[in-house]
Amino acid sequence: MTVEDVYKSLPVTLQNVACSIEGWRLSSRRYDHEFSEIHRILNGRDTSCQVEQEQLRSTRIRAHVRAGLQCSFWQERFRQYEIDDSAENIVAELKRLPVLTKNEVQTHVDSIRNATLDPANLLSSHTSGTTGSGLVFCETPTAEKERWAVWWRYRQWHGISRDMWCGYFGGRSVVPLQQFEPPYWRVNYPGRQILFSGYHLSPNTSAEYLAALETYSPPWLHGYPSLLSLLASYVLERGTPLKNPPKIVTTGAENLLPQQRDLMVKAFGCPVRQHYGQAESVANISECPNGHLHIDEDFSFVELFPLDSDHGTFRVIGTNWSNPAFPLFRYDTGDLVQCSEEAVPCSMTGRIVDSIDGRKEDYVVLPNGARLGRLDHIFKDLTRIREGQIYQPERETIIFKIVKGEGYGPEMERRLLDEARKRLGREVAIKVEYVSALERSRTGKLRFVVSEVS
Repeated sequence: MTVEDVYKSLPVTLQNVACSIEGWRLSSRRYDHEFSEIHRILNGRDTSCQVEQEQLRSTRIRAHVRAGLQCSFWQERFRQYEIDDSAENIVAELKRLPVLTKNEVQTHVDSIRNATLDPANLLSSHTSGTTGSGLVFCETPTAEKERWAVWWRYRQWHGISRDMWCGYFGGRSVVPLQQFEPPYWRVNYPGRQILFSGYHLSPNTSAEYLAALETYSPPWLHGYPSLLSLLASYVLERGTPLKNPPKIVTTGAENLLPQQRDLMVKAFGCPVRQHYGQAESVANISECPNGHLHIDEDFSFVELFPLDSDHGTFRVIGTNWSNPAFPLFRYDTGDLVQCSEEAVPCSMTGRIVDSIDGRKEDYVVLPNGARLGRLDHIFKDLTRIREGQIYQPERETIIFKIVKGEGYGPEMERRLLDEARKRLGREVAIKVEYVSALERSRTGKLRFVVSEVS
């Protein structure tokens, strides 16, 4: 019997105890004196000048290249591309390397690991994408603390402190799937989290979720935008706002669509902020209080590669200089951002991106070969749709999977088809399929576009 099986067999009270024990274990590991010092240093850099950023970048890349020399994979690649770790311009040296793909990393996990570090002193980390392509790797305890410190810096910008209670809507399977009665949440007391199950949220259970929010009144909601916007739709359909609505909503793990933000602002009456990051720590983008998305230049080395087929769209390529246990140089995250040439003034430092557009997979391919992204605009004014997903089984067909909201009717379908046709043209067949719920990944994430077209 696995630990998960034992947990599922426990009564709810003991499951709360188990969640709290795990919360205490993670908090103790992440938030010690070293974390506090890293956090203090990071807070002092959020308005640093460009010269200071460049000096920091050179220092950390040079140290990271030397860590890479302890890995057989990077020894061979550095030799092949004649990388000189003592070169005066270490950034230029780094840019001689080819872009590293996730498939290469998965294939060479063992040889990318730093052989000089004792595995007993390292942590096991993992990442999973909505495409189902997972990665398990090692990291130093300090690297984990630095990642959490930059995330807490972003949260602190928005008035969130570590002692603030959070209503969490993510992919954690804290409530057994075979449970069909409330409570559909568990409580992590040391971590100050009410962990809501994303797998049980539906029209039939929404009243219990809203009642729990009224009872606990967490001042901060955090989670996947697809779940939080679904929750917001239930608040609006109920017709009465929460008695003690949250003061802030933050999202991560999925791309935040404009209509999702609008829905949450309308339902909760508070700011909605987004963050982009990943366990590999190769890139981090934080939304500041002014609403600008800043690359955290002091956390990793981020390069933006233009996407040839779409002007203004860039691939996010990153180097994780905080983790010498598993060095990644010029790693392709598979994610895309939109950037304009116009400079945006802001008191915070770091390059600004206009929007985070999700993964390269969040595109459809038309019969003529054209790739189209940013299709969320199709749903912008269709307020009677609770959830929507675009499925492309073949190049000649696009299917809109729709979960109907209150008041949805033939007129809304007509508007949906009109908006879709404006953007997709006449060469592709467009169909509408109605479902009771959209399928989520194993980790509870929802992909906006699911395409079978390579």
